[in-house]
Amino acid sequence: MSYADTVFINVCRDILDNGISDAGCQVRPHWEDGAPAYTVKKFGVVNRYDLQKEFPIMTLRRTYWKSALDELLWIYQKKSNNVHDLGSHVWDQWADETGSIGKAYGYQMGVKYDFPQGKMDQVDLVLWQLKNDRASRRIMTNTYNHHDLDEMHLAPCAYSMTFN
Repeated sequence: MSYADTVFINVCRDILDNGISDAGCQVRPHWEDGAPAYTVKKFGVVNRYDLQKEFPIMTLRRTYWKSALDELLWIYQKKSNNVHDLGSHVWDQWADETGSIGKAYGYQMGVKYDFPQGKMDQVDLVLWQLKNDRASRRIMTNTYNHHDLDEMHLAPCAYSMTFN
């Protein structure tokens, strides 16, 4: 069992023991029979992994490595928001007729900003900081841009990463 498996099991146990149910609320997801898919949730859960020790991937259930890697590269390397640039079809239900998921995920990673280090996107800034300012406590990405939420076909759930 990997460290990621242990973290996952402990988080699930904590959510089940201490989480809050949304039963009775109006929820977006539904089961195939049309019944609401209620959840138990807990906010502020943070998973921490030391990438020098292992890559955080679970072994408890089958992992589609190629699709997982393709999705990460789609967002952080291609900086794309078009499902046609992705090998799997997991995002198809949120795509419009052109294949776009709106200003979500990869789009947010590719937006150029004027930083003190120069004009670059969030990924390039993270890479610059990891090379040049490793002691910074502010090496992070964020895909939750309130200004663009109305143009995202699905608001981000995995919205940030912090590097140290």
